[in-house]
Amino acid sequence: MAIKAIALDFDGLILDTETASYLSFREICQEYGHDMPLAVWREWAGGIRTWPLACEYLEELLGKSVDREELHRHHRAIYNEMIAEWDVLPGVREVLDTAGRLGLKVALASSASAAWAVNHVKRYGLLDYFDFLQTRDNVTKVKPDPEIYLKAVDGLGVRADETIAFEDSLVGTQAAKAAGLYCVAVPNHVTANCSFDHVDIRLSSLLDMGLEDIIHTLEKGNPVPQESDI
Repeated sequence: MAIKAIALDFDGLILDTETASYLSFREICQEYGHDMPLAVWREWAGGIRTWPLACEYLEELLGKSVDREELHRHHRAIYNEMIAEWDVLPGVREVLDTAGRLGLKVALASSASAAWAVNHVKRYGLLDYFDFLQTRDNVTKVKPDPEIYLKAVDGLGVRADETIAFEDSLVGTQAAKAAGLYCVAVPNHVTANCSFDHVDIRLSSLLDMGLEDIIHTLEKGNPVPQESDI
């Protein structure tokens, strides 16, 4: 089956918001005299319940409730200051440029809200690369449910087995594979130790393998070894 499209997650794949969110909340925990282990945070990565789970975790450590609204404002201030200085992750622009040159259709497939993901896409000057924007705003279930990817490929007018998803998290890769897409996992600092045995290709960076080589590999049915085996 010839590849006709690609679909990219946003958080952790285009912009490393996963790491920024973790580091920001860890800083808050340290202000309370506690730590936020990466191994714990990793279990929540890519989902939409990260914030309430993080608050619950801190409350359990403190043995009391916290003002979640104030905590959220504090976290957001630290977080915004951090990502304001960050660029998109290495290889993102190269993948999008190559997709355009090859005439592939491109979708954003994010569990985030449009107000969040699309605004950042605009901020980095990437909006024109995308033919279709799929966020959580018009779905009933988010990742790991496949709905976001099913709607993304439908919006592009292609088949799932003609599309490659690029993801950084376990829930994202599970959603892509459940929807029938090829899936390339590109873990970030937060998700690096997750098991991605179910994906077609795992890379440490989008710079590790060009999009044309990825397409050739998948179309020929020759999966790339897992990163740990290279």
